[in-house]
Amino acid sequence: MHVSTEDIPQPFGHEVAGTILETGEHVSNLQVGQRVVLESSSACGRCANCRNAKQELCLDIKTFWSSPSLGFAEEMISPAICAIPYEGLAPEVACLQEPLGVAIDIVRVAEIRSDSNVLLIGAGPIGLMALQLAKRAGARRIFVSERGGNRSSRLELAAKFGADGFVDADKMNLEKYDFGCEIDRILVTAPPRTLRSAINVASKGGIISYIGIEYGDGAICSFDANDFHFKKLQLRGSFAAPALFGPMALDFLRDGVINTDDIISHKFSLDELREAYETAKTDPEAIKVVVMNKRGND
Repeated sequence: MHVSTEDIPQPFGHEVAGTILETGEHVSNLQVGQRVVLESSSACGRCANCRNAKQELCLDIKTFWSSPSLGFAEEMISPAICAIPYEGLAPEVACLQEPLGVAIDIVRVAEIRSDSNVLLIGAGPIGLMALQLAKRAGARRIFVSERGGNRSSRLELAAKFGADGFVDADKMNLEKYDFGCEIDRILVTAPPRTLRSAINVASKGGIISYIGIEYGDGAICSFDANDFHFKKLQLRGSFAAPALFGPMALDFLRDGVINTDDIISHKFSLDELREAYETAKTDPEAIKVVVMNKRGND
C-alpha cells in the first residue's frame, strides 16, 4: 500500500528506518523481522574504484531511488546492500543516520583541527549536526550564519551546541562581519549562491567543504578566480553518494554524540504526511520533522 500521490509529483523520503518484511531469494545476510536503516545509495564493492579503495567514487552505485515508493510509505523495496541492521535505537532516531552520514562527510572533507576557526553557513538539521561534530573535533571557534527571518530557533539551538557567534544573513553582510579571527574552515550546507561569500570570507589557505543543491540558474555561481588562486583556497565537494558512514552514524546516535532530542522537533504519523510536510516547510520552530508508520513501529 502506497501513500497517495494525488498531490505529490513523485514519491519521496530517503531517510529511512524500518523492519524487513521480505527478502529476495539470494539475500543471505538479512532476516525477516530485523530492524534496519537504509543508505540512500551504496557502493557496489565490485567496480574498479571500489576495488582500488575508492568506494566514494563507485561507478555502479546501488540505490532505491527507482523504487515505486520511497520512505513515506507503509512498504518499500530496497537493494539489500543498502540495509544496515541496528539495535538499541528508536526508529525515529535511527533514521537520522542518513543525514548524519552527510554531516560526518562534510566535516571530514574540511579537515577540521584543534586550531581551526570554523564558519557554518546553513543551520538546518545537517548543519546543526555538523556543528556538533566540529565541536567534537576540537575546533577552536565556531560561527554560524543563517538567514534569520522566522528561524531563530535554529540559532538558539546552535548556541546550545556551542557556537561562539552568529550572523543573521538577512540583517548583516557576511563578508563585513568581524569574526575577530581568521576563518580557515567553512562548512556550507546552503545553496550555491552562498559560495561566493564563503570564498570572500575564507582566510589564506582556507578549506571550504560544500553540500547544497539548486536547479536552473540557481545552480550557477561566480567568484573572483584570481582571488581564489592567490589565497590558495580549496573548495571541496561533499556528496555522500554512495553513503560511507552509516555504521559510524549509528554509533554516534547510540552513544549520544549527537543531541537528537533537540534535533527532532516534530513527529507525525504517516496519515499526517501533508501536515508534516507543511510543518517542515513553514513552522519557524521546525528543525527535523519525522514521519512514523501508522503501525507505530517504523
